[in-house]
Amino acid sequence: MRSIKKGEADNHVMEVLAGNYDKLKQLCGYRKSGLYCSKSYEDIFEDTILFVAQDKKAASLKSDKEIIDYFRYRYRMIQYQTINDGKQLKEIHYADYLQTKEKTREDR
Repeated sequence: MRSIKKGEADNHVMEVLAGNYDKLKQLCGYRKSGLYCSKSYEDIFEDTILFVAQDKKAASLKSDKEIIDYFRYRYRMIQYQTINDGKQLKEIHYADYLQTKEKTREDR
């Protein structure tokens, strides 16, 4: 599972995100449906806002376009991580499978 950043948000990055909020929602396909690891796409979008606002790399970017592009990149990365976290939680390791693995190791 991905850890949540804890730190201070950069004011310039927050202003850019706030000023382009509707545009970012459209670019990221905000109204898709689906749940991954008990998170909807809206939750992933909000997680991305928190991540980018506190990210030092985003704070080092100068233009609004660079910040928006970085936000889109981070949104796709967080979406990918969340989907894979959900898949990982759905995997069930049955005791029979675990015993089989152990037996094959002992046979060697």
